[in-house]
Amino acid sequence: MTKRTMIRVGSTVSVFILFGLIGGIFLNTLLTSAANSPMVAPVSTPSTDATSEPTTTPVADPTPSEAATLTPTVPPVVATPTPAPTPAAQGKLIVVTLATQSLTAYENGKVVATTVVATGRPALPTLTGTFHIKAKYTPYQFISPWPKSSPYWYASAWVKYAMLYQDGGYFIHDAPWRTVYGPGANLTNGTHGCVNVPLNTMTFLYKWAGVGTTVIVQ
Repeated sequence: MTKRTMIRVGSTVSVFILFGLIGGIFLNTLLTSAANSPMVAPVSTPSTDATSEPTTTPVADPTPSEAATLTPTVPPVVATPTPAPTPAAQGKLIVVTLATQSLTAYENGKVVATTVVATGRPALPTLTGTFHIKAKYTPYQFISPWPKSSPYWYASAWVKYAMLYQDGGYFIHDAPWRTVYGPGANLTNGTHGCVNVPLNTMTFLYKWAGVGTTVIVQ
């Protein structure tokens, strides 16, 4: 081999070595860059399917101690007690009910006497309202304020017990001439405005009710 040929071969080898070094450096740079690049997680796109249901995370049941501290969202329903039908006022009270033609006596809200009665006829009705016993008489004679020519006239009569509760002749009293009491008595054989009470109950009421006792006619 000539000296010139050896120089060409050496030059060619040098060129290959140079390109190899350059390629190695370039490849090493690419690998290093890739190793240091941050990893990016893929982004999930939510489904647009209208029928899909949302994913829920199950919740464990509370322990007994936790359950004891939970506040209910709906308060328990407590039944309201039915009010007592008797008046709750303290003291003594007499209630006359025209619709049932009855009388009930209360003491401190408790019934102590009840009876059927007869009250005023349609033309001469018993007054309604709240009154108080003004006077008590035993015996007592009723004398008609109407003349004999009046359809309301009546013959004078004695009663054993009478309690005046409103001026104008409104009494609670017994009526020895009467046999009709109770519902409808005021329509078929009504009084002149007084409240007629059977003798046995009237005897109790006269002794029990003092002057000032409240009388309600309803």
